[in-house]
Amino acid sequence: MKKLFFTKVLLIIHFTSLSQIFIEGIIKENIYNSPIEGIEIIYNNETTYSNIEGRFIVEIKNLPAILYLTSPLFFEKYVNIIDEKKLEIILTNKGSLLEEVIVKSEINKKKLKNTASSISIIKDIETRKISDISIRSGLNEIPGVYMHSGSLNTNRITIRGMGSRSPYSTNKIKSYINNIPLSNGVGETTIEDLGINLFNQIETIKGPNSSIYGAGLGGAILLNLEKSKEHSLSYSSFFGSYKTTKNEINLYKKVNKVDFQINFQNLSSDGYRDNNSYNRNNAFGYLGYNINDKIKLDFIYNFINLDSEIPSSLNIDDFNLNPSKAAESWKNANGNEKYKKNLSAISFDYNSSNYNLIANIFYNNYKSDEKRPFNFLKENSNGFGSRIVNTIIKENQKINFGFEFFRENYLWKTFDNYGTDSEKILNDQNEKRNNFLIFSKYEIEINNTSIITFGLSSNNIKYNWETIEYNDLNPQELKNKDSKKYKYQNIISPKISLNKTISNQNLFFTISHGYSPPNIDETLDDKGLVNTNIKPESGWNYELGIRGNLINRKVSYDLNLYLMKIKNLLVAQRTSEDTYVGVNAGKTSHPGIELSINSSLWESLDNKKNITSEIYFSKNWHKFIDFINEGNVYSNNYLTGVPLHTVNKNITFKFNKIKGTINFQKTGKIPINDSNSEYSEPYMLWNLKIGKLFKINKINLNIITGVKNLFDEKYASMILINAKGFGGSKPRYYYPGLPRNYFISLNLKV
Repeated sequence: MKKLFFTKVLLIIHFTSLSQIFIEGIIKENIYNSPIEGIEIIYNNETTYSNIEGRFIVEIKNLPAILYLTSPLFFEKYVNIIDEKKLEIILTNKGSLLEEVIVKSEINKKKLKNTASSISIIKDIETRKISDISIRSGLNEIPGVYMHSGSLNTNRITIRGMGSRSPYSTNKIKSYINNIPLSNGVGETTIEDLGINLFNQIETIKGPNSSIYGAGLGGAILLNLEKSKEHSLSYSSFFGSYKTTKNEINLYKKVNKVDFQINFQNLSSDGYRDNNSYNRNNAFGYLGYNINDKIKLDFIYNFINLDSEIPSSLNIDDFNLNPSKAAESWKNANGNEKYKKNLSAISFDYNSSNYNLIANIFYNNYKSDEKRPFNFLKENSNGFGSRIVNTIIKENQKINFGFEFFRENYLWKTFDNYGTDSEKILNDQNEKRNNFLIFSKYEIEINNTSIITFGLSSNNIKYNWETIEYNDLNPQELKNKDSKKYKYQNIISPKISLNKTISNQNLFFTISHGYSPPNIDETLDDKGLVNTNIKPESGWNYELGIRGNLINRKVSYDLNLYLMKIKNLLVAQRTSEDTYVGVNAGKTSHPGIELSINSSLWESLDNKKNITSEIYFSKNWHKFIDFINEGNVYSNNYLTGVPLHTVNKNITFKFNKIKGTINFQKTGKIPINDSNSEYSEPYMLWNLKIGKLFKINKINLNIITGVKNLFDEKYASMILINAKGFGGSKPRYYYPGLPRNYFISLNLKV
């Protein structure tokens, strides 16, 4: 009997061991596919962790099965297991531990703490993809960055004061999507119509800190596309106040060596104000082909179709008494804009142990009609170019070099009585813009504690300009044709920087040069013709910073002190409702301080519950140093259009699968004219959102709801600097911000 019993036991053990299933996998972060240590993997209430190489083994009872991955530093994820294949799991960094963030801003793989530039990312991006309809709230949390938003289609981004003098758009700040330039031939950038959902990381380089991207005075915004390694189909829907809706469907699939993504999105809103409706359709396609382990080809296509009304700005009386109204002239004319944008690009990537190459060619097209009270504007732009970056890696040294070329043909016309029998062409101009940038960077690491970087870029800009005049009596008859060719002398912009590791801290110091070419408004004279004597703005940037952690890495911080000295300040003076005159007016000084502190306030032993805090602070003393305009002396006045300080604080709590954030935003007063006789009022906003992640069979369901401007603060979300009143009316400086408003959103992912 005893022998029979032991035989049965051995047989049970044997067959039990045969039924065991062991799943192996590796966990990587989403930017450079670096392995992640310490990720908690939960199956059937049992926990294991990834090792220093990101690897793990989990024993499961049967298939299919579900793993739950969680970490204080990365977004949680459910993983469906249907077979015994080895897993490769990609997680997105929350950005809560600043020094562990990996950035692409300097082309080379690098943790944020090892950079010698002011670089920030939009935090908590996976949540924002569901709860936000634009990148505004994310950008405004970055110290030194401020995004004015008059409406969904009227925005202006400033970085350390640069770009503040552009009336209705963003300029002096370059932008790239996967190393493909988005800015036009004069540095104007529109990224708010792309939405946030396509990107897994958005990085901001503040100031002329990167020779790789042309040393623009404002810096650069880098949009890194989502490239999952997992098959997925997702649907997102957002419902908010003022009949605001966003619907999006996204498909990602990988078949052998081919991976592709298709994304469709619609965003519409009636708007808070009169004449404020908005409708935008986006279509995005990505196709990648891995030729082998070293070579990959990518194709990207993006299409945007916008139809939006324009409420314009208000004077102080209307802003205080009836902020929901539109400017009377724009409402009566049913002012609106309609445009279509296309971007196509092919990229070639080669990666080996000691040499990397990123090369792309691209084409973009933009057609726009804008109905305005004073005329009708038609724009048409076609551009093409190429950007190539080479990287040579040798032990502790890296060399980057390459070029960026862009040629744009920009045509614009204004009409009186457009579309009627009495139609008349007021302006007919064509500008051919040729930009050529050569850049290089040398980086050496010494004793694993110091990184020294030398950078150099050369910028060459040429314009061909043509204007056509028509006969007043016969609008179709050509009266005069004039053309000019002009160029700016080669601009050399050097950079030198040092990053030094001392214990848990990294000190860095940078000296860099930058420049910004004039936009179309800044090149015009009093007759609306191009003034070829206008010079680009240029200046030097000096920066000192420290990054590190305290209290066993429960607190991380990033502190920057900077000073920019700018000469040949470009000023676009408004002489009528549709006429600007550009002049080089003087010099400005841009000193400031920026601070980010992220803290873990409390964490349960099982890591399922935690409370974190984020504080972002900036203070500046941006001033005119030598500024005399039309006989008025503005020297020592504050720079217009920039908040004197900003404070953002987030308290985020997580209890099991419930997550919420309380956000506080304080924006200081903003000088709204060069004489500093008028300031906007400072304001404080409170925002609250809470969400829960559900797992229903193979479906991940994330629901988030919230309220913005909780205490119904009245504030101006955008300022039109140096506005003038015409016909005895008061100047219209103010774009009203939204009162208290609500939203609910959901995301389904299979």
